Amino acid sequence: MLKWLNRNEQQIQQYAHEYVAYNANGIIVHGENMSQVLQLAAEEADIFSIYLVPGFTGYIVILPISFRTVSRHEWLPKYQVTLKHKEVVIPGTMIVDSGADFSVISLKNGLDLGYRLADGEELLVAQTLGSVEYVLRRVEMAIDGYSFTAPFAWLQNNKTDVMLLGREVVFDKFNIEFRQAEEEIIFTWREGSQ
Repeated sequence: MLKWLNRNEQQIQQYAHEYVAYNANGIIVHGENMSQVLQLAAEEADIFSIYLVPGFTGYIVILPISFRTVSRHEWLPKYQVTLKHKEVVIPGTMIVDSGADFSVISLKNGLDLGYRLADGEELLVAQTLGSVEYVLRRVEMAIDGYSFTAPFAWLQNNKTDVMLLGREVVFDKFNIEFRQAEEEIIFTWREGSQ
């Protein structure tokens, strides 16, 4: 499925800021409402993943800022991850980012998972090339059948549709090998991880 997604990145840009349900055969359904996309995709296919198509067209992403690389290898290291909050389950696709301290979900992803700000909850500010407001949430997730909870930075602006899988907890639970030439990432569960 990821090979299809990586090879068709330009095709799906027409669905920027929408959820796309896809599998190895292509796009199953797309739309702005994640619940509807999940329901329609489940009716059409047994195996699929959800991808929130970012609004940017760059190749290296540091939150809302994109740069075009000098190299022409246009592969992004994406991986299938299942996110869960209460009764909401999203089989999604995230960019694996070894430079990110925390995993990141967009405002839209967090709302669709069912997260809400508490009355008076203080927003935190992350510094990148600018600044971005976020709150921390603990998200239940599964990678390759292994379930655990990890902290996520839930962004609090509508400008960045990004889902990043960062180092905190995730990189302690798995040995992760990036094989860019083969456009492949290998997650190997570390024995003894709980």
